[in-house]
Amino acid sequence: MEKKSKTGTENIKVDLSKLEELIGYRFKNIALLEEAITTGSYSNKHPGSSDYQRLEFFGDRVISLILAEELFVSESLDEGKMTLLKSKFENNERFADYGEEIGLRNYIRASEKRENISPNVIADVFEAICGAIYQDSEESNRIKEVKKFLLKFDIPARLKGEMSSGGDFLRIRNRFENKFREIYRCNPEIDFAYSSSGEEHQKRWKIEKCSIKDTQTGEYAELKGVKSDKWFNKKDDAKTDAIEQAYGYMEKKEWKL
Repeated sequence: MEKKSKTGTENIKVDLSKLEELIGYRFKNIALLEEAITTGSYSNKHPGSSDYQRLEFFGDRVISLILAEELFVSESLDEGKMTLLKSKFENNERFADYGEEIGLRNYIRASEKRENISPNVIADVFEAICGAIYQDSEESNRIKEVKKFLLKFDIPARLKGEMSSGGDFLRIRNRFENKFREIYRCNPEIDFAYSSSGEEHQKRWKIEKCSIKDTQTGEYAELKGVKSDKWFNKKDDAKTDAIEQAYGYMEKKEWKL
């Protein structure tokens, strides 16, 4: 058994059977799961071990296909709305949050300390696990098994809810972007400064500052007063609230930066 290291995660004991329980899938080829949780920093120090990059690339495509299939069955959505909804559910912030929900950080093999593993790495490992599940499954059940994993995070149900309601994200963000493009002939570039509270697997989020890029100077200008007045369980919910405030802010300024 590997021993815990004070300097990094490379010697952390990895109980793969416990990780399988958290994922909800038993691997026939456990080497696929090991590869999915191994970073480049670890494999560089351990010749012969493979990092997650190939599985992450593949898993990203598998998730994309599943989301596209879910969206395609709804004939009420045009291509633009499907693209916006797909991008909302298919992003690193969301995948990192899902990884934190199941404590994925504790199982990643890396040379850095666990607390220093970046959200992007957690997101990549999440996608790599989806790729590993697909590769390990029987050919007729590959998509089904990945969907079962995604069901742990209610992704299909949340997507269907957004499709049926139109979604606050579509109504607010799309309206903001359309108005901005109408005036400035380009998409808005918005920067959010976050604060968080709570344990890793139960974090809540606030936006402390919201800024938008000036199309003339390239500098970011703060939208004064646009920030969260409460905690949100998801970053996306905090962003949606901030964009709604930003729309009102820009209207009062007659959309002048």
